[in-house]
Amino acid sequence: MTKISKTVKLRALIDYFDGQGSLKTIANKYQISLTVFHMLVAAYRTHGAKVLFEPPQVTPKFKVQVASWAISHHASYTQVAAEFGYVGSSQIYQWKEIYRNQGPNGLLCISKGRKPKMTHNQKKPAKKSSKAKKPTPEQNRLKQLEAENLELRIKNEVLKLLASMKQPPKKSPK
Repeated sequence: MTKISKTVKLRALIDYFDGQGSLKTIANKYQISLTVFHMLVAAYRTHGAKVLFEPPQVTPKFKVQVASWAISHHASYTQVAAEFGYVGSSQIYQWKEIYRNQGPNGLLCISKGRKPKMTHNQKKPAKKSSKAKKPTPEQNRLKQLEAENLELRIKNEVLKLLASMKQPPKKSPK
């Protein structure tokens, strides 16, 4: 999807309101999605050019307000655009889903951007050398022997346990 400049959108809106064509004709002429253009027209009617040049600031409170209003009024994206002057349909959809699933706190807790891979308290990991260290044959053999030793110890304990279970209990003299 190509990003369309504000001036192109403004020209399209002016053409539409001057009666130079239908919604569909002008949307095709300026290569704007019909849904987006419909939302722009609705928002422009109520908010004017502010929709393009001074869009609302998207804060967590704004997200909650938009989502709750849209859900409670069963509003379409066009109605939301007319009410709030915001035309991001995919964001509105996401906000509504989060609001439905997690409530208003879900929208208030959203942080922008990716989750950090490490906290500020952690030290940066040492750079890995370009060569990956391969264990020597002696180290491999040692690991193999340790694993075998552990396996034999476990088997030995199991055998002892089984032997103690098979023997009848000793009767103590009274």
